[in-house]
Amino acid sequence: MIVEEFKFSEKKIPIERREEISSSYKIKSYERKIRYMEERKIPQKDIKDVLAHFFNINKNISRKTKDSISKIIFSQKDRILIIITPSGKDIILNRERLIKDYGWFFFIEMPEKEEKVLKKKKPKKEKERMEEKTISTEEFRFEEVILPLKQKENMRALYRTKEYNHYLKIIKSKELPQIPIKDVLHDFFFKDALVPVEEKKGIRKIIYYQKEKVIVIKSLIGDEMYENLENLVKKYGWYFYITGVPVGKSELCIAIDKIEKKFDAEYFSNISLKNDNDKDIRVTIYPIVLKPNHNCHILGLGNLNILLDCGLSEKDEINEIEGDLRHIEDYLQNLPRYLLEEEKFRKNITTDDQDDLILEKISKNPKIDAIFISHSHYDHVSGLKELNKLYPEVPIFCSRITLDLYLLRDSNFLKQENHDEIEQDEYRNIVRNVIYVENGTKINFKEKNSFLSFFHAGHMPGALMMLAKTDDFKFLYTGDYTYIDITPFAGTRRFLEQISHPIDYLLIDGTAAQEDFGNISDQFHSLILFLEQKAEYGDNSLIGADPSSLAISFMLIFWRYFRKLQLRRGFEKRPNIYVDMMVRKNIQVINHRYEYIYGPISRLIRDKANPFNSIKFRWFDHPNLDFLRKKNNIIISHPPDLSYGLIRNIINIIGRSPHNFVFLAGSIHESPGAELIGGANEIQFSETWKMPFRAFLLNTFAPHIKIKLHADKNQLREMIKNLEPKEVCFFHQSAKNLTDVVEYVKELGVEKVSLPIKRKLLVLN
Repeated sequence: MIVEEFKFSEKKIPIERREEISSSYKIKSYERKIRYMEERKIPQKDIKDVLAHFFNINKNISRKTKDSISKIIFSQKDRILIIITPSGKDIILNRERLIKDYGWFFFIEMPEKEEKVLKKKKPKKEKERMEEKTISTEEFRFEEVILPLKQKENMRALYRTKEYNHYLKIIKSKELPQIPIKDVLHDFFFKDALVPVEEKKGIRKIIYYQKEKVIVIKSLIGDEMYENLENLVKKYGWYFYITGVPVGKSELCIAIDKIEKKFDAEYFSNISLKNDNDKDIRVTIYPIVLKPNHNCHILGLGNLNILLDCGLSEKDEINEIEGDLRHIEDYLQNLPRYLLEEEKFRKNITTDDQDDLILEKISKNPKIDAIFISHSHYDHVSGLKELNKLYPEVPIFCSRITLDLYLLRDSNFLKQENHDEIEQDEYRNIVRNVIYVENGTKINFKEKNSFLSFFHAGHMPGALMMLAKTDDFKFLYTGDYTYIDITPFAGTRRFLEQISHPIDYLLIDGTAAQEDFGNISDQFHSLILFLEQKAEYGDNSLIGADPSSLAISFMLIFWRYFRKLQLRRGFEKRPNIYVDMMVRKNIQVINHRYEYIYGPISRLIRDKANPFNSIKFRWFDHPNLDFLRKKNNIIISHPPDLSYGLIRNIINIIGRSPHNFVFLAGSIHESPGAELIGGANEIQFSETWKMPFRAFLLNTFAPHIKIKLHADKNQLREMIKNLEPKEVCFFHQSAKNLTDVVEYVKELGVEKVSLPIKRKLLVLN
């Protein structure tokens, strides 16, 4: 053991070297990352170089965290750095980036003071956390259903609820005999009339704990079991913990992971942005399309052209109008001329004498070199399939979850009989071209000070912002973003410290930049109060929402609220939450890729306290709408504007009763949702299908309640404050709606604020 010191910020940090580190530090993530470093041959940098760069240069880790470090322990052999600090969250968030930069695994440990406090409580915690063990496994047969039956010991704390303690007291106070488990099951399934056969057939697994007197029932439905819980406890001397069937992994994710990739993150490291005679790297932006429901720009970085999203309109076959793809071709053909005109304008050259000289400096035969997909919403990916056909060898930057959700919605995977692989070649080709990027990923170019970095954008699972840095110029494209946290997903506010600022040019989402949503917590609270009132009276509520973002947020927020209400206040009318199968498929992707989700849901899934597995969550499809005849349900379906699919069948029933409740979340532009918000009292789905709408529509009763995943002017203000941009330009909104926003941003201290001009090349540096 050798102890040295490292000086940082007027203090000396002890650095302890050990030959080998205790196995207690070699957690699962450590073992995975060691394999990762070996497979990718990531070099292990010298410890002195690592410390010097980490403390003095690395801007991904905050100054606050660095100042909080009291000691560092390292082992060269084990490739591990143990950082002693009470505040190491951003080190954990950036662990993958640190591994790639330094070739060391960073382990966070609390200071000694905290350790002593934990040590005093250790015996108690050890007792509570004794490892759960399976004693026996067998099967129980009920009609055509074969149920796995497991006996376990050392019951998980998850099952020790307030309700469990209540019923355990009843068992003990009344000295109720504990019937043998086999007799309980035989009587419950074949003789007991309290629970209907339909519910018994919905049971998928049973676990029991003899000592704790608990039978865990994992089932698809459990309404009558809940109603008769006390009777079951008194009859058998066991507490029945009724929970749901696990939502499971995503077959789509598994199929995607089988496809071998053409490119990796190192692909661009040998690609130069400059020509031989270039001194600087030119940065340009060219808006291809600026419609509210389509978004696409081309970012020029010297010789490279990167497509920022590809929300392109398709060709109109009826009127034979070419789609937006032609504008990309026009850009590539005319780029030298555009650059020539820009160069002459900048230098105030009015003649054509120097055209040839200028053209020599301009890249010949420009092409699309990469595509960045910020997230999977249609208005950002609609042209990807056609683009990939046109440019089959172009790398695509996107997150894992963005790729998953894009294929889930756009491909025919869900319609395939066989789900072992993706059958459509066009989507297999897209997957092959993808280079996965996540929060903190860095793509280097041949020039040392030029790279792309990616950062969490909020908005929806998988959404990313992209930073392009060339020499001293920093360009940031936000894609669609939310600054604030919206359960269960984190907003950008937690990640902006990782981005070096000031930003020279900020291209930012302006969809809702002119709006003021108010406090999002208050908005959710107001919505929930309406839902609680409807639950009290046993009425049904319908929420129309995007299946990959707000629908999931609503599920988890409603579930948490009513669960707490039931546990803390004995709320007996807790509603079931029903979601359609597309929402379920999106949830399975999140469940499968939870380690790439930023927010508390990731920890809950990891720690096997997954709220998606609750029996209060139900899935439904076209043949399975019987629940609509029952009362006290919250139904979450898509799309928010009620325009097609299964939600028409639901609104046809829910919308006829004045006692029921409807809320359309997000931006509503299509029929019939737009007409309802405008005050219509009838829905016309087709020429022959009309229905009266009498339900209580929150959008018209309380129009101030706006729950959207685009950022409003308050969130825009925080982004400006944190990023300190020298120039701001908006997209995703018409210029006439942004006039006031431009003045607002100037008042925040930004000298130059502009609106994009469609198909006009701008040189930014």
